[in-house]
Amino acid sequence: MSESRSNGPPPAILVDDLHKSFGDVHAVCGVNFQVAPGEVFGFLGPNGAGKTTTINMLCTLMKPTSGSAQVAGFDVVTARNDVRRHIGLVFQDPTLDNYLTAEQNLKLHAELYGIRSKLVEPRMQQVLEMVGLWERRDTPVGTFSGGMRRRLEIARGLMHSPRVLFLD
Repeated sequence: MSESRSNGPPPAILVDDLHKSFGDVHAVCGVNFQVAPGEVFGFLGPNGAGKTTTINMLCTLMKPTSGSAQVAGFDVVTARNDVRRHIGLVFQDPTLDNYLTAEQNLKLHAELYGIRSKLVEPRMQQVLEMVGLWERRDTPVGTFSGGMRRRLEIARGLMHSPRVLFLD
């Protein structure tokens, strides 16, 4: 794979010959791609094509069998904690606490990511306004429609200002 231009910013994601096998099953076979900062990149394919497996490797939830990948400038195998600090992840399946309000879900996420307390309220307002849920911040998530829950998941993924956001 060609390296990024030396005069531009480093890629947000750089994947080189990435493989993942589970015994005799080859879930990901030689994937190569590069995503520039600010670029929206779609990873499409049929069920079972390895999309979620690739995202799991890029998010350090799964170790590649071979090949290499960098996210936000950090190696997904040797700098896992750095990768995790610089990414947001919206899982395929919902992971919100339906008994908490939207605000409580975001405050919990902020606490887990160590966001300074004085930054939590303004950032929460910013991301909730971005997804059109600011007026519903005090509402229990269990009362939200599916679309509202998905928008709240996106807001949560953006809460800590990640350099890369993964939407599975």
